[in-house]
Amino acid sequence: MAKKLSRKKVIIDKLTISDETKPVVCAELGVNHLGDFDRAKDMIFKAHNAGSDILKFQTYISELRYDRKNNKYAEEFIKLLSDWEFKREVEIELWKYARELGAIVYTTPFDIKSLEFAESLSCPAYKIAAYEINNYELINEIVKYKKPIVISRGMCSFEELDRVVELFEKNSCPYVILHTISSYPVLRENSNLKMIHTLRERYKCPIGHSDHTRGTALPPLAVAAGASFIEKHFTVNPKLRLSDNPFSVCPDEMEDLVYKVKKAYKYMGSGNISKIETEDYMFNFRRST
Repeated sequence: MAKKLSRKKVIIDKLTISDETKPVVCAELGVNHLGDFDRAKDMIFKAHNAGSDILKFQTYISELRYDRKNNKYAEEFIKLLSDWEFKREVEIELWKYARELGAIVYTTPFDIKSLEFAESLSCPAYKIAAYEINNYELINEIVKYKKPIVISRGMCSFEELDRVVELFEKNSCPYVILHTISSYPVLRENSNLKMIHTLRERYKCPIGHSDHTRGTALPPLAVAAGASFIEKHFTVNPKLRLSDNPFSVCPDEMEDLVYKVKKAYKYMGSGNISKIETEDYMFNFRRST
């Protein structure tokens, strides 16, 4: 039997992310609440209740989130994000509420002040958004905490990804790389799930998938391709036209997604070549050599 390549595991709070454990399902809550506190609480409750293993927030200061100098859309999005931005005391209340439910939560910080704030809340890990892969000012601060890091690789080159992986390794930060296509939403035919194979061959960390397609068809396919971490945007009202709400999954869809992902992992088996118990009867029909 061919020897399996050694792949590192990553532990976030009580969750183990590895080939040997069931895939972790993350509900990306982001700013789908659109600044509505009650909706944010409802999202937290329903995402956790639907079976999500971990919830992800976004922690930011709207004025610092985008590069006004080089991004022609910066002003438009800063205005939107400022309308949805919670005060810090409100964020604290949301983190506390999630933890009281027993949920594991972590966040994507978009600036150093927000990183420091998340650290004050004992955030167990950090997510780096795909378009921040060249934000070394922020990344160099994140790695100082030596906590697990999840990074999306959408739009980046291998050279860019290798550079941040080198930073993670140098600073002893466990990390997970998520294949993603940075489009919102993504057509299924553009998902390029073979990239999961490519990433598994190049990096010895857990590989996952951040899915931006509509519905729940893609995550179990990503698991079959080797993903051990699935991130999916979540909403309680897909009729809302702003943020990621239109292509996010609802509570019943998240429940279905979790079920399919865990089943896909079970169906993939061990990969070992050997007779299993269910083959005992037919084994009698083999001819002797």
